Amino acid sequence: MTSPQLLPAGFEDLAPFVAYWVRDTNDERWQQRSKASMEEIQHFYDQMLARAEDAISYLDQFAFDDMPQDAACLFKLVLAIAHAAMAVEMHGQPRAHHAQLRSDLHVSKGPWPYGGGERARDRQKIIKITERQL
Repeated sequence: MTSPQLLPAGFEDLAPFVAYWVRDTNDERWQQRSKASMEEIQHFYDQMLARAEDAISYLDQFAFDDMPQDAACLFKLVLAIAHAAMAVEMHGQPRAHHAQLRSDLHVSKGPWPYGGGERARDRQKIIKITERQL
């Protein structure tokens, strides 16, 4: 049995980043950035930024809530660029200067999929049900 392809064809060079940077929510992506070394963040940022335009062009063919699994994985890598960019372009380190890592602070609301937690997902389901009833 072969394992499912993690990323769409043509994006295999980004596979080394999947295990660490692909996360379902904004909160989880922020935590990964906060735990990474600056060298790891810089390497991810450089590699992903070079492929971002191609990735976004590829992803434009899918709706956010109806992506194949490999496209959703690529989309989560693209979302992680924003987190890496904060460290590279603003802070020069994994976390903001003079900020303690706030493990007790979690973003529970945000656009679903890929943004918030379960509450956002439940809200999206309610919206879809309501739209079908109209």
